[in-house]
Amino acid sequence: MTFFLLLALAGSTLSGQTTHRPKVLLIYDMEGISGATRSEYVRANKPEYAEGRRILLNDVNAAVRGLSNGGAKSIWVQDGHASGNGAEPDLLVDQLDPRARFDFRKYPFSAYTTGLDASIDAIICIGMHARARTNGFLAHTFNRDINYRVNDVDFTETHIVAMSAARFGIPVIMVSGDDVLGTQLQADFPDLEYAVVKTAESVGSAKALPPGEAQKRIEARAEAAMKKFLAGRYRAYFLPPPYRYEVQFRNAEPMAMALRFPGVEKASDTSVRLSNTNYMDGYLAASTLFTAANDRLDVLIRLLQTTPEGRETLKKWDDSFWDRFTNPETAPAWTKSPGPNATPPKAYYGAQ
Repeated sequence: MTFFLLLALAGSTLSGQTTHRPKVLLIYDMEGISGATRSEYVRANKPEYAEGRRILLNDVNAAVRGLSNGGAKSIWVQDGHASGNGAEPDLLVDQLDPRARFDFRKYPFSAYTTGLDASIDAIICIGMHARARTNGFLAHTFNRDINYRVNDVDFTETHIVAMSAARFGIPVIMVSGDDVLGTQLQADFPDLEYAVVKTAESVGSAKALPPGEAQKRIEARAEAAMKKFLAGRYRAYFLPPPYRYEVQFRNAEPMAMALRFPGVEKASDTSVRLSNTNYMDGYLAASTLFTAANDRLDVLIRLLQTTPEGRETLKKWDDSFWDRFTNPETAPAWTKSPGPNATPPKAYYGAQ
């Protein structure tokens, strides 16, 4: 029996007696928050982002109330969204329920991987979304253009959190999001408490619940999850090694780019695969392939090539055009990266 399996089994058998003062980690995303019905609510460069932050705060505080009512004594919050707001978390931290504490650190970390450790007893995820290439609202798996599978299981980002947490025997006990994600999680997380906070109409739109109803659902599901956890009803999500990772793209071009990485082999005309006996090592290797489907410059160039006006624009992009942006003496300030003496962020919060 592997050490990884022992850890997962330990978490599954001890979840009900872990501690009499359980520590719960709340990870939030934004696509699945209750009132976000268009993409503008979750992007820091849009006017609607201010309202999105308020909705996020209400959803998170509802979860904190539920966890506290259910018996949680220590609640930590991490940012898992990356809206483009590099100055501060998406959450309005100064208005966070005082029974929870935001997880600021002195070093960079990821809420989905390196932000987890064995001090945590359980995890809930607020504002999550469906997996890529499905009809959930703003559905994606880090990238909207890929399908990501591990050991033949279609992964959502909730699956990624759960498998990362399984290294320490930690279960994911409650999630909120749209109706599509709820359906996608049912088979793999049968004991999960899930709060449906809106109905996806398409990838680009959703129908929100009446004001306040979503927060009531989140609070109720979080409280129920905490009580079930204390009663020993949960076990960490576990897939046995070895691990087979498959990344499927929309076409052959990004697939060909992915094949340049070591250890990657062709699985089909549009997908690649790799394998590893260690889940996290394999995940980190697979995650480098996600951006192969997201070359926006390549997409822009192909778009311009489809119209006469675009082709004329491309003709102007000769070597002298690019030299203006790559020559340190002529490049605009926005093209230059911060120097070694740039002021570092005061604190790291996960997804900046």
